[in-house]
Amino acid sequence: MLKRILPHIIAIASFLVISIAYFAPQLQGKVLRQGDIVQNRGMAEEHRSLAKELGEPILWTNAMFGGMPTYQITTVQDGNLLRFVNRAFHFGFRDPIGLFLTSMICFYILMMSLNVNPWIGMVGSIAFGLTTNNFVLYEAGHLTKIQTIAFIPLIAAGVINAFNRKYLLGGLLFALGVGLNIFANHVQMSYYFFLTLVVFGVAQLIIDARKGEIVAFGKAVGVLLIAGLIGIGSSASNLLTTYEYSQSTMRGAPILEQERTAGTATSSSEVEGLDWEYAMTWSNGTLDLFSTFIPRVNGSSGAEPLGSDSEFYKDLRRKGAQLGGEVAAPLYWGALPFTSGSPYFGAIIVFLFILGLFYVKGAVKWWLALGVVLTFILSMGMNMAGINKLLFDTLPLLNKFRTPNSVLSVTAALVPILSMLALVTAYRSDNKESLVRPLYISAGIAAAIALFFAFVGPGMFDFAAPGDARLTQAGYDVSAIQADRATEMRSDALRTLIFVLLGAGLLWAYLKGKLKFVWVAAGIGLLTTVDLWQVNQRYISKDDFVTRNNYNTAFNPRPVDQQIMSAEPNRGTYRVMDVTIDVYNAASTSYFHNTVGGYHPAKLQRIQDVIDRYLSNSFNQEVLDMLNTKYFIIQGQNNQPQVQQNPGALGNAWFVDTIRTVPTANAEIDALATINTATTAAIHQEYQDQIAGLDPNANGTITFAADLYRPDHLIYNTNTSSEQLAVFSEIWYGPDKGWNAYIDGEKVSYLRANYLLRALKIPAGEHKVEFIFEPSSYANGKVISLICSALILLSLIGYLVLFMPKEWKVNEPVVVEKKATPAVKKPTARKSKKRKK
Repeated sequence: MLKRILPHIIAIASFLVISIAYFAPQLQGKVLRQGDIVQNRGMAEEHRSLAKELGEPILWTNAMFGGMPTYQITTVQDGNLLRFVNRAFHFGFRDPIGLFLTSMICFYILMMSLNVNPWIGMVGSIAFGLTTNNFVLYEAGHLTKIQTIAFIPLIAAGVINAFNRKYLLGGLLFALGVGLNIFANHVQMSYYFFLTLVVFGVAQLIIDARKGEIVAFGKAVGVLLIAGLIGIGSSASNLLTTYEYSQSTMRGAPILEQERTAGTATSSSEVEGLDWEYAMTWSNGTLDLFSTFIPRVNGSSGAEPLGSDSEFYKDLRRKGAQLGGEVAAPLYWGALPFTSGSPYFGAIIVFLFILGLFYVKGAVKWWLALGVVLTFILSMGMNMAGINKLLFDTLPLLNKFRTPNSVLSVTAALVPILSMLALVTAYRSDNKESLVRPLYISAGIAAAIALFFAFVGPGMFDFAAPGDARLTQAGYDVSAIQADRATEMRSDALRTLIFVLLGAGLLWAYLKGKLKFVWVAAGIGLLTTVDLWQVNQRYISKDDFVTRNNYNTAFNPRPVDQQIMSAEPNRGTYRVMDVTIDVYNAASTSYFHNTVGGYHPAKLQRIQDVIDRYLSNSFNQEVLDMLNTKYFIIQGQNNQPQVQQNPGALGNAWFVDTIRTVPTANAEIDALATINTATTAAIHQEYQDQIAGLDPNANGTITFAADLYRPDHLIYNTNTSSEQLAVFSEIWYGPDKGWNAYIDGEKVSYLRANYLLRALKIPAGEHKVEFIFEPSSYANGKVISLICSALILLSLIGYLVLFMPKEWKVNEPVVVEKKATPAVKKPTARKSKKRKK
């Protein structure tokens, strides 16, 4: 038994050692500064701190854009027991060690499902975990994307086992993989990967049809469908709430009728889904694709480290700059607006992928080959508009996603699979001489690409970027930067060439019988690790980690924040507009205050419409007043932020004395340009019955119970002499999406005012008014998540106990080459006996 499990123990131990070695500062209590994580903490601080204090989830926040659900700020995981499986994959380590360890383990499980030798599987798992794209994403703080990609191999393992007639194991792995993949909550990556599985299904169908095994194919598909539904159901608490929310966002159907001709949309608010131009902003160019093979062929990033021998470094020194050993240079000159690093897969891994196109046979090869082609095409977005516009308009859900270049994260999972299958084919082949010619061709293709960029590219391209004009205005010598871009293209191309020749040389020596495979596997594993490790150090190194105290300084309040907080002990009583930052693309101020702005890629449609019309190019004071914008943070003297109070802010709620009924949504939002929001409410005619006979005169008082403030449970006290209409500075989200109104504990209907806000008829006398956020999608989803995740978890435990020892057969480790045992000659007498018989 020990011999059977020893290779797997060694593999997991190796993954752990590599993860710990790379992220050693984590064990010293240090953390990495990540741009999106800083943003996320600003977005999430209000509801996270309250949830911790109250011991229950908070599903609504007022921290950004006047209020929004928290569904896509933090993942809704309630009821989902797969969180325990996720923790088990981490082996007790926090991220990043736990995250990168998880990705390697999942890929290793896939390799075992493909019946790959454990040592080859170990090489592929390390290559997958150390893919530079993962490190660039982690440095930027895109954790959900990496987590989603980490579980892709489990899904693939389930599919492969199911089509190999291992229905039980395949269904379990597929359900688990889908569940954990969606649990990570980056649906875009999940969607892209499932597109590639369609290719697999078609290829398998063709092969099974030729063999006359359609029934077996149907069984596998049936198992995968059932398992997939269970896996999806495990995240129902997140998916149902997200789906409901998406319908009200700028990615859903537009609310306003647009007077425009087809193809002239100016924003995503005017189309169902996202506007094509907006969605395709981050589209790869052809050169960007080659950076998966040659890291700095396109400059790689806008802050690429360069040494003292670079022209950029020398120019800065000539201008008197005090520099250390390296300087961050704006080298990137590809098709993207900007990027923080290269999606590099590894030189040997890409070479082996090309080799796999010649070596490997069957549906898996076609899935991986065509999947890579598909993802490359998708990543080019508007730069291959002929195909991508058709897909964007045709495929369901695709128009909900932006940044098409991010699909290369899925490509990074496909490429090493075929690479390792190429090694397996070489190892198992009985006719190794027949594999030499494809090796020459593959090495020749890879080497030719590298040689082209090493010797032809530097003289062929101009190395100019759209942002170079700004660099010139800032005083930089662009010619020096462009010279460094050419130098880095040449040096990294030669670097790739060296790794390709070394990898191809090892495999050639094995095919020619000059080297045992154990040394080939070890050599390729070592070379790949060194290759990726060196490139990854450009983006995450030990020097990038800081102490937690240093990290937390990013969340220390500024003097202006302290000034507002000292005047306002409760953040629920006011909102802030901070114009010293990018108002609608930064969430740092939301860490301390409820704000009109913030950052979120899927804002509610109504607030986006109001921003576009009234708060983007210029500020409409009436709109800001009704949003209770009590404070502005502006750029004061000496470029220091200062606070400016707005005396016209209308507070949390107020009575109006005039109702203007409007016939359409367009008229409703247009009315904000003319009405006095302090005295008048624009009400859509759909609420005509609710306001019939109401004669408001704005008498009485309505006060907000600030001492009981919760963003998902708002309480007001009213005292009026007659029935009145109250308007609340709270964002409309509905109807029937969770917000319920109560007067003295009795549920009542409420209405929409001023396109964006809530309003309520208040009866005469003293009353307690409550708005409580209690979405049924969350409650129902929680139950479904519990049932489905429990089913997966119990099935996993049952399989590990009852079936795994019988079904998971381990290949013999590659330690030595087995020599053929000479046949034993039988005695002549016995042979003669047989002849007589």
